[in-house]
Amino acid sequence: MGRSPFWMQKQLTWTVIAHSGLTVTEICIQYRQIKAGARRPRKEERVLDQPISATQPALVPTYTSPPLMAKRPPRCPPMLEITSSDQLLPYLDAVAKRPYNQGLHACWDLKRGERVLLRVDNWHDPMVVEACKKILEKYGCKYEIVMAEKGPIPDWVGADEVEYYLRRTKELADWMDQWDVMSKEGKYDKLLWGYGGPVLADADMKIQRMPFITPEILASPAHTMPYELLHAIDMWTWERVRASKRVRIKDPEGTDVEYTNHAGYYDSRRENFNPDLVAQTWAGNEQFGRTYLPGHVLGKPWLYLPGKEDGNGVIAGTTNHIAPVDWTQLVIENSRIVDIREGGEFGAKLRKLKAETDHLQYPGFPGKGLMYWWEASIGTNPHIHRPRKGFPSGWINCLYERVRSGVIHIGFGTIISSMDERRAAKQGLKVGHWHLHLYFPTVTLEREGDNETLIEDGRLLALDDPKIRKMAAKHGDPDLWLSESWIPAVPGLNVRGDYWRHYARDPLSWVKAELNICRNWHHLFMSMVGADPKFCHDNIGFWMTGGGVTDLSATNTHAHGHHDHGHGGGCCG
Repeated sequence: MGRSPFWMQKQLTWTVIAHSGLTVTEICIQYRQIKAGARRPRKEERVLDQPISATQPALVPTYTSPPLMAKRPPRCPPMLEITSSDQLLPYLDAVAKRPYNQGLHACWDLKRGERVLLRVDNWHDPMVVEACKKILEKYGCKYEIVMAEKGPIPDWVGADEVEYYLRRTKELADWMDQWDVMSKEGKYDKLLWGYGGPVLADADMKIQRMPFITPEILASPAHTMPYELLHAIDMWTWERVRASKRVRIKDPEGTDVEYTNHAGYYDSRRENFNPDLVAQTWAGNEQFGRTYLPGHVLGKPWLYLPGKEDGNGVIAGTTNHIAPVDWTQLVIENSRIVDIREGGEFGAKLRKLKAETDHLQYPGFPGKGLMYWWEASIGTNPHIHRPRKGFPSGWINCLYERVRSGVIHIGFGTIISSMDERRAAKQGLKVGHWHLHLYFPTVTLEREGDNETLIEDGRLLALDDPKIRKMAAKHGDPDLWLSESWIPAVPGLNVRGDYWRHYARDPLSWVKAELNICRNWHHLFMSMVGADPKFCHDNIGFWMTGGGVTDLSATNTHAHGHHDHGHGGGCCG
């Protein structure tokens, strides 16, 4: 009998140990040991007596008290209970009306008679797929739905990102080849396909995202937010980044890195990227690679300037696109990663991959090796939040949350779906890119004649700009539209506790416990972490109505039972 796929092995393993009666932390530790090939300890051996790392590494930040407790307390939205696909239609109706673009904002711009292919897979919730079918019918589209089979839904740990993106990169390249063929065949006017990554030039066939995996992800004001507001936030951010001479990024988890934003990255008017660099990196898809991606503003150009790459410093974090990871630090010299410190299994896998590729010359890279820093992308939608139900498994991972306003995701490796990456793959080189997320970054820009703060402690300052607030007021309360619905709870940073002992040495255990309590015992969770109840209370129904586009209560939808306790004053006290 052939060996089962690794994700199937993980699911079966998790099922066995999840019924052992151990705590969440014990289960997570045993799971790691099983993945590493160790035997499963007997319950009486008390795995917690063998801590992941009892001694805090000297590199890890230390605080006498949580520095962001008062300024950036945790926040999360209500847990809406969706029981029918009809309840999701108002959110999709807003998405259907948004003007088309290639970015990460869901903007379908559906037209009557348009030939649309919706591509989903068995990791998507059937209720969401049914709702999409209904909205395509409402808009009179000639549609086809393709349901791909991806196998059992895997449960993730953050270290899985290394193998995942080695495989995922090939899948994205295959998709782009398929799209190219489909565009030439002319059978479809538009594809709704994929969660992230680049898409092809769209002169003949448009390609937009299908980021709606579960009802929890879809039923959010993130997807009813007026597009003119999202566009204004994007442009405010992009105009400042591209005009800056130097960029510095700091974060309380340990990041302090900067680079020169050379004029050579840009065209003569500094409006778009240098067309010669774009032609090298994004050959065949220049229109896509020449500028920022809506909802995913480039805090660092996604191309290399030969001889001038000078990103220097350290980048540290506890989350990648897949799941939380043990505290990891990257040492950057001239945009090259010269050392990968700590990181548990994730760090070990990255170090192995680095050693295997350090002597290789990749197409378009400024020097030898795979591990170069090229991405510091900025999310711009304040109402994106980390999904609670099912996290982290399948598509319900940390990929979605990276586009919340002020969150930066660092990328290193090959530039995703670029022509340089595809050239490397054809040469038989290992290709892929990996991530660390920054949730509380402060970004300062050195500009001509002055400096400006772009993000402060994770708050994108576009949300406080008077012109953007005036625009938001046309659509309701600007304080609601421009406040983040979700701010993660991190012990030692914005929650009581010690950053290393209670969080950074094993973030996955904390996050899974946090989300479980947040979802099922929300009234306890909010007081436990000292959370801001701004959206939890939902006293004026901002989340319940998607910012005013619908009244879910009219269809008997209500906040999850653990949110409404009938005590007067809401679930949070």
